[in-house]
Amino acid sequence: MWQSRNNKLWRNQTETAFAVYDRACKVLTEWQSAQTEQAESTNRQLQPAEIKWTKPSLGRYKCNIDASFSPDLNKVGIGTCIRDDQGRFVLAKTEWFSPTCDVEMGEAQGLLHAFRWVRDLQL
Repeated sequence: MWQSRNNKLWRNQTETAFAVYDRACKVLTEWQSAQTEQAESTNRQLQPAEIKWTKPSLGRYKCNIDASFSPDLNKVGIGTCIRDDQGRFVLAKTEWFSPTCDVEMGEAQGLLHAFRWVRDLQL
């Protein structure tokens, strides 16, 4: 309706009631479609992916890393576990660092700490 008003006021163009109604229906349909897509996208992001650990190739090790976040302690915890090509436990390590940070940075810090640890172990 506002577009019809502005067309009349600023462009001296008159539209039929059907044209205004038709445009309103199209805009409403586009808005509803965008809302549906956004809701589906959010639902896809919230559904946990099925993750299954797989063994590394023969003669190799696999290092798994995870981070935890404690805003109350202002710390990030990192857990690192190394397994061999049969999936057998080799070594594990945990550590904390401060200050707390966002998830992406905490996971990246975990990866950096794991790289350094594996390098120091000469694996």
